[in-house]
Amino acid sequence: MMSITHCAIASAGTSLILGTADPLLLGLSIIGSQLPDIDTTTSTIGKIFFPISSWIEDNYPHRTITHSLLATACITAVSFLVCFLLGDMDLKLAIALPLGHLLSCFSDTFTKQGVQLFYPDPAWAISVSNPRRRLKTGGAGELWVLGTAIRRSLPLRDRPVNLWNLSSQWWRNIPESLAKSRFERWYRSGL
Repeated sequence: MMSITHCAIASAGTSLILGTADPLLLGLSIIGSQLPDIDTTTSTIGKIFFPISSWIEDNYPHRTITHSLLATACITAVSFLVCFLLGDMDLKLAIALPLGHLLSCFSDTFTKQGVQLFYPDPAWAISVSNPRRRLKTGGAGELWVLGTAIRRSLPLRDRPVNLWNLSSQWWRNIPESLAKSRFERWYRSGL
């Protein structure tokens, strides 16, 4: 997937899961979403950290160790350690970076190649069994995912939608008579 798609998915997913639009948390999740691609020197983060990415690229194939749950666990441990040492044990702050990494790895399972999610196990995790349904990097399917993630990142009524807060569900604020009249108008127009 493209770097921007990983950013949008991480931002939308973090906003939805943590129920926040805090720029620090979204920024950490975006950084976390770029970490798996440090295994190639052609990626954005690979160019920034060239010596590290060059070493990883020489020693591990693309989408193996850095796209695994093992890497997510290591990032989680480091994230919690840093939060502990800084004296700020805000759970959301500690989770944002590894959550971005996890969402990026999971989204890559929908691509043609998939990922070795359970590295060092050599099995490739691919979410879609039909090869023609898998996403191609930069293809139309990925652009639809990108657009959907960007749209999801935009807050409704200037606040993020929280999965756990039913009052932020916008459809509850639509008067029943308005919803009923629109449905009847649509139904009469001919299915």
